[in-house]
Amino acid sequence: MYRIAIPSYKRAKTINEKTLNYLINICEFDANKIDVFVANNDEYEEYKYLKNIGVNVIIGIITIKEQRLFINNYYNEGDFIVQMDDDINYLTIKKGKKTELFTRINKLINIGFNECLKHQTKIFGITPTNNHFFMSDKISTNLKFINGGFFGTIIDKDKFLNVNINEKDDYERTIRYFLKFKKVVRLNMFSLNTTYYKGEGGMVDSRTIEEQNKSALYLCKKYPNLIKINPHRKSKYLELKLNYRAI
Repeated sequence: MYRIAIPSYKRAKTINEKTLNYLINICEFDANKIDVFVANNDEYEEYKYLKNIGVNVIIGIITIKEQRLFINNYYNEGDFIVQMDDDINYLTIKKGKKTELFTRINKLINIGFNECLKHQTKIFGITPTNNHFFMSDKISTNLKFINGGFFGTIIDKDKFLNVNINEKDDYERTIRYFLKFKKVVRLNMFSLNTTYYKGEGGMVDSRTIEEQNKSALYLCKKYPNLIKINPHRKSKYLELKLNYRAI
């Protein structure tokens, strides 16, 4: 049995219109298995209406790094937990030269956790870019990026797995799980439809170019054999590339 945990900040309306709508109304996922983690008491007052549809609302802590650590500590060792962003429109599956809406969320999650058990690792994810060109029909276990928008973990309290940065935290999480378990599972046939770095609330309210780039440089210095700056991706932020050949 598993649960879905959604960290959310200043998006009490958005989360219901997007991620929860996809899970509950489109995928028919059980609302009682969804936990929404908010930053403080004031935020709880904004989100508590979600309890009317069966969703659990839990007061956590502010900043995404600390909230994800709170989430990890909230559950028991060995629990199966999927984390999702609060502004996901829907998940997709690769179909030839296009992607299509995917509604069998339970099937995807079961595949992910079964692959984790098979390969003796504790994290799985999906392709971060909703474009058939970057997707494939294969499941990989090498060092490929596990995006924070949607990923599953088997709860492990080892402090080595804790990330140190708020920005680019999903890159460091990918690396730390890979270093401990030698594998990370990615279901490359699945992706998500969302808009990164846009919309009100969430990390967007505090994200700065300076902090993004500071985190990118920190990762390259700390894990020089595993990650580097990607010069081919044009962005106002420093973009990163993992060494998928790492062992």
